[in-house]
Amino acid sequence: MTFRPYSTVLILLALSVCAPGCTNLLARRAIVSFSESLQSDDLEKIRATTSDQFASKALRKPEAVNDLKMMRVPKGDVEIISMEEVNETTKKATVQVGTKEQHKIVDFQLKLDPQTSKWVVDDVVIGQLDDRGKEIRRSVTEQMDLLLSCREFMADWHEGSREVKLSHCTEELRTELDKLPPTWFNKLTADIVGTDRRSSFRPDARLNGDRAVVRVPHTDGSLFIEFHSVDGKWKAQNLAVEPKDEDSTGVRSLAKLAASLNQTAGFLTAFAAGDSVEIEDYSSPDFYSRCLMSGDFQDIPLPLEQVIKAEYESKQFQDHSELLLESDNATYMVTLRHIDVTEKGTTKTRTETRVDELTIFEEDGKSVKKVSAILLSNTVVNLFVEALLDRDLKQLRQLSSNDFNNRVWKREAARHFVILPYPAIDPGEPEVFATAYRGDVTEISVEQGSIPMTFVLRLSDDMMVVDDVIIPDHRYRPSLKANLEMILPIYEFASAVQQRDVDRLIEHSGNSLDQIVWKQLNFVPDVSQQLVRPLMSEVVKIRVEEDWTTVHTSDGVTNAEIRLVGEGQFYRIHDIVVSSEQDSTRQMAFLGTLRSMISEGILLPNGAKPRSIMHANVPKATPVQTIQQTSFEPIEREVYEQ
Repeated sequence: MTFRPYSTVLILLALSVCAPGCTNLLARRAIVSFSESLQSDDLEKIRATTSDQFASKALRKPEAVNDLKMMRVPKGDVEIISMEEVNETTKKATVQVGTKEQHKIVDFQLKLDPQTSKWVVDDVVIGQLDDRGKEIRRSVTEQMDLLLSCREFMADWHEGSREVKLSHCTEELRTELDKLPPTWFNKLTADIVGTDRRSSFRPDARLNGDRAVVRVPHTDGSLFIEFHSVDGKWKAQNLAVEPKDEDSTGVRSLAKLAASLNQTAGFLTAFAAGDSVEIEDYSSPDFYSRCLMSGDFQDIPLPLEQVIKAEYESKQFQDHSELLLESDNATYMVTLRHIDVTEKGTTKTRTETRVDELTIFEEDGKSVKKVSAILLSNTVVNLFVEALLDRDLKQLRQLSSNDFNNRVWKREAARHFVILPYPAIDPGEPEVFATAYRGDVTEISVEQGSIPMTFVLRLSDDMMVVDDVIIPDHRYRPSLKANLEMILPIYEFASAVQQRDVDRLIEHSGNSLDQIVWKQLNFVPDVSQQLVRPLMSEVVKIRVEEDWTTVHTSDGVTNAEIRLVGEGQFYRIHDIVVSSEQDSTRQMAFLGTLRSMISEGILLPNGAKPRSIMHANVPKATPVQTIQQTSFEPIEREVYEQ
């Protein structure tokens, strides 16, 4: 048979026309084979229909079959909607999978396998709904790679070595974790993945470019893993545990907790060594400047080796975190805060985790010591003693609690403290012989010369302040605060009498004295002047009774009993009884005497005329007898104007 040239041309033309159709047919077969292999749940059959890249990323573990089901890749009848040739070895196809009544649109990327010369599936893009119900087209290869990376992460963090666990982390997280002591590293990684390995793996992944967050069920609630794509591999950047128990704080951030642990380790090492220079890098600026820079913290024992090797308990809050560390005889609580730190030599700031307090619990929690309280307390006591000796009101106010100030130092009557003989203490520095810590309250017992004193200090606005001073004395109440809030108003009352200031007398008198005397008169009668010296004499006794508190004074000639009542927040003068030291029957009750004198018309407001005597048989009022005739110069007026 003769072969004519035009026959060859026809055959080539036919082949050229057929080639695209045949290629598309082969590509369609690849899609159908992939869909059928999915329905078989046979991993090897699925691998046979996919490219090497798809297999290495999406099918590299036996669990991939189950994870593909979570992708909800559509299965069923395949109808090619369109086929696009990208190049000689790549095609893209838009396919309808399912029945006409119920189907989904799926995008396939196909590759020509160089070894078998067959078309295989290289990727599948399916539509998924986001949290707002909007459809997002996502690559099955990328999602499967992420889920399998999460599986590998969980498995290795359950059983892998330290190095294997670190290999799953970004360089930033790895650097922080790698510095942890072995005990803390093991506990941290165990806590973050949970204690039991669940047979079912039901993650919820959210992927956005080279960042992703995967939510995994956890023993205590939910585990969130933030992944970053690094050189084509998913690495953990941070993790968090959201607890289901409302009483638990969970782990807000693994990275921050690791940073807190590392800062704690550095702080405790410097603390145990007494290194006031090194410890600055691990402490908050406020904690360092107030307490550690010049504090003798090397005298506070810390069993570093025990604490570093012991397991910790952690609680992370929004503005701070707490770590509990155990030793044989104590529990140490480290409080850390996230603060902005200025880089040395620059104006740039960065957020760092720094130690803000160290609290020591001893005797099963009965003794609670804050390092700040320990280091600040002795200094405060020394300054307070100095201020008492110098009668320095400004310093006393700065060193005292709000309660002490409101009841004593910030009252107008406090100006008389400069002439008050109480408390009589010996000069010199106090010698500490006992200290008791109860959280925010510290009690320091000292000997001030021959006088024992206990200072009660409280932590207020990060400063230790004196709330009271206990001075044992059978004549007084033990509380300096309680005694002064009664004695100083007496001095203020005496000052008002001496200066004939009715308004101040009204302010410092109880309701009875106010209504019966001062509201009836508009002046201070001469008889009142006899009270000034007895009121300002030495306090010899304070007795608390049911209806009032009585302050007893004496100058060796005249005794006085000043009765005070609590009205509102302050003590006020109810009555004053003065009597002779030699003859107690010679006495005058101030309230009763003035009431009689007013009722009998002896005392009248200035400008008022005496009442006429209507009956001759009305007895005349007996003149009030002066109790004492000792010479007495009133306190100079300028004392009260200081």
